[in-house]
Amino acid sequence: MLEFILEFERVLRTSQEGSSWNITQVADATQSSIPKVVDILSDALNREIEVHETISAIDASQALKFLKDRMQPQLIARQRRLDANRDKAIQAYDLAMEKSRVLQMTKSWRNAYKTLNYYVGRYEHDMPTDLLLALCNECLRLGIKSEANMQEMSQWLRKGVLACLKGQSVEATEDAMDFIDCYGEYFKNGTPDGGRRLLGSVLGSLRDPVINYNLISEYDSLLKQINIV
Repeated sequence: MLEFILEFERVLRTSQEGSSWNITQVADATQSSIPKVVDILSDALNREIEVHETISAIDASQALKFLKDRMQPQLIARQRRLDANRDKAIQAYDLAMEKSRVLQMTKSWRNAYKTLNYYVGRYEHDMPTDLLLALCNECLRLGIKSEANMQEMSQWLRKGVLACLKGQSVEATEDAMDFIDCYGEYFKNGTPDGGRRLLGSVLGSLRDPVINYNLISEYDSLLKQINIV
């Protein structure tokens, strides 16, 4: 139930004002079965919901409030766990960055890279998004210096773009495009065929937010700048 509430809240938060949803759309967006969605919304709205019914923004907000009120103790406990894990990740981040800085002073690029790689592998899901994005930048920078293989480097590009897009805004989408632009030449020139395919795939993941936030001209300019079109 907690996961449904969190996903349902995300759907409402990122949708345009006045949106409505059918049951199938809610089920897909929350990764739930249609019968489960029908049962949850029927209970939350205190009426029988039909499978083919459309849920208005008003009903959706009312249902979400009901569910959050009912599950408030569990939601509070979950947030406390997340906060504790985040604090632990931030403390570990400071240690990892200090160790990396010392290694970089001796030009031990590969070991500095491996230090941050290990840290991300352990704490990625607990750290704040801004730290993850900073680490993706740093791992790309160190990976280039240490001549890490293209497969390793591609994961940092993808992680960085996904970290930007978590912001779900015009600015977040622009940040994602800037991130790709920053490393576009490296990937395109490193392994021309594989690099171009990777860039095309990552840029393709931006199409929906680009359209939603009316950034098509900026997107087209980026495609031309890194010579993907």
